Amino acid sequence: TGLAFHRNSDACKRIDVALSGDVSHVELRRYAGATEAGSQALSDITMDDDATQSGSNQHVRLFFKSGAAPAGGSVLNVTIVATPNAACTDARTPAPLTVGWNLTIATTSPWVNQGSDVATSNGPYSALTLAVAAQRTDTGIAFHRSALGCRQIDVALSGETSQVELIRYQDSNAATPTALSNITMHSTATGNNDHHVKLFLKARAAVTQGDVLDLTIVATPNSSCTDARTPAPLTVSWNLTIATAAAWTNQGSDDSTSDGPFSPLVLQGATDRTAAGLAFHQSSTACRQIDVSLVNNPPSYVELVRYQGSSASASTGLSNITMDSGEGTNNHHVRLFFKAQAAVTGGSTVSVTVVATPNASCTDASTPAPLTVAWNMTIAETSGWVNQGSDVAASNGPYSALTLAVAAQRIDTGLAFHRSAEGCRQIDVALSGDTGQVELIRYAGSDAATPASLSNITMHSGASAGHDHHVKLRAPP
Repeated sequence: TGLAFHRNSDACKRIDVALSGDVSHVELRRYAGATEAGSQALSDITMDDDATQSGSNQHVRLFFKSGAAPAGGSVLNVTIVATPNAACTDARTPAPLTVGWNLTIATTSPWVNQGSDVATSNGPYSALTLAVAAQRTDTGIAFHRSALGCRQIDVALSGETSQVELIRYQDSNAATPTALSNITMHSTATGNNDHHVKLFLKARAAVTQGDVLDLTIVATPNSSCTDARTPAPLTVSWNLTIATAAAWTNQGSDDSTSDGPFSPLVLQGATDRTAAGLAFHQSSTACRQIDVSLVNNPPSYVELVRYQGSSASASTGLSNITMDSGEGTNNHHVRLFFKAQAAVTGGSTVSVTVVATPNASCTDASTPAPLTVAWNMTIAETSGWVNQGSDVAASNGPYSALTLAVAAQRIDTGLAFHRSAEGCRQIDVALSGDTGQVELIRYAGSDAATPASLSNITMHSGASAGHDHHVKLRAPP
């Protein structure tokens, strides 16, 4: 404490000492010069600056005990009583001496916000956004406190620190020096010496959805702080919440099953686009504005078309599409089409991939990652034309022009068409060329058929009785 007792009288150089008063936090220690004496007995202490034996001149000093915890702002009153040892018999030996000592315990100054202290984060945070962030992300949290007794602060971070870091700041810019010790935190510091620390998530922070990062900052007065009012270290807890991405949800018109298989002949001959039956209409509670695109080198003969309800939308753009069943006429989606005269290959499978990406306007931390959807469309293999039994390609000719000229009945040429395909048994026929002297007649077996029409003729040997028809070429009378 700096207090010491080292007195005697000419009549007595051997002194006993005793302490009383508020002694629970203090103690007397016996000293020989600047070093603790070998004996710590507080009786028969030679207090004589003329002592000839080295180390014989001793005294006592007052110390606070290890771990002393006196109340801040209190005053400890202690009394030391020095008594001549019983060995002193000189008649001049004085009466015991009482000395009062007072120890003032300072009031610890509180930690005070110096203007930039922030204990609440900007979160929750998107794990998806953090994972691709090329720069560190400011959490909004900062420590900027000091006490009247100490403006120079050391800081240290503990807890789940692998994805976060403390950066020393001066106002709104990273500071120099960068060290996290001996930081002047004082709003009235001169020469731009008022610094603080901010908490950042590291670039490409590998955090997990739904996690809460528990962090602790300990602010410790720097060892240069010797003011009695210097406070104890301050511990502050911080939490960073990582959001869970919202699910993609069908908004009513989403369809992942095509209308196929598709006819390559029909698609190739179509003068307008053909609906594939596939549609994308999904969003999440965190983001209703969706960008869509076909990726992975889609075939040139397919396209996405923006729709409002059952009609193509006046807005044709495929970005920032509101996909929300609660938005009435603003609720749009996209459908997949084959373009007019699509050059597809029979027997193939057309595979396309749609990527739906939340629009840049979606900043909610629970915004989901882009969604990839794969669609397949089957193109049918064209079935071959097959003779159904009565097909004849060789005529009965040659024919006599004279005979034909006087024939009262039409003449059977022997030629007949009776083919169909697995994909179609109903056949339309038409004749062209030198047709002035010939005609096609519809037949059922060996007899002319009813109806006589040359369209929608069932040509199938497996048709029920009387329904398998064909056509024959005849020369009229």
